[in-house]
Amino acid sequence: MGLAVLTDFDGTISVTDASYEVLERFGEKGWKDIEKEALDGRMSIKEALRRQAAMVKVSEEEMASFLIEKVQLRDGFREFALWCRENGVHLEICSDGFGNTIGVLLAHWGLEWIPWTSNRTEPRKDGMLIEFPHWREGCPVNGNCKCSHLENLKGKFGDVIFIGDGTTDLCVARKADLVLARDRLHDILTKEGKEHIRWFDWSDVRTVVERSFAAFP
Repeated sequence: MGLAVLTDFDGTISVTDASYEVLERFGEKGWKDIEKEALDGRMSIKEALRRQAAMVKVSEEEMASFLIEKVQLRDGFREFALWCRENGVHLEICSDGFGNTIGVLLAHWGLEWIPWTSNRTEPRKDGMLIEFPHWREGCPVNGNCKCSHLENLKGKFGDVIFIGDGTTDLCVARKADLVLARDRLHDILTKEGKEHIRWFDWSDVRTVVERSFAAFP
């Protein structure tokens, strides 16, 4: 057994939410109203993503160019990822956003070797297609069920540290062995009284993970 790290992507690894950036630039008006319905619990995340994806009308090439220019890697993540690889700590990305954004950005940042899962998306000028290959029946939160990925990693490695920032991270954050949270996720977990560690940059994360790694026999 060993140690694994499962992390969100949008707003966690990236400075801004890549899916939101795409919706803001290429989506039709009304995508924020759909987002609000989902956050208020009046629409499932899966249905919201399906409707929002259809609003995005752009070619794959144009979207890729926009993402590379617009979305930045959060400071310290590259160094953290390399430390994990060098020390045999399994690092995996789990996102409930638009999957093609992750593929484009990781390749641009030279981090394409990191395994990741997300909703499968295909940019098209008549509306982006989206599929949910990692959806789990009965999951109330995600199109890509983050809890199922947590369970898989726990079965393989034992202890799993989760890192996130938003509402789609809440379900998995309630179940992980150790949680590092920022922004909205930190606020919600604080109100719930759920124990977690607040983080601000990836140097904070690395300090915690290194300490946990050192505790293994």
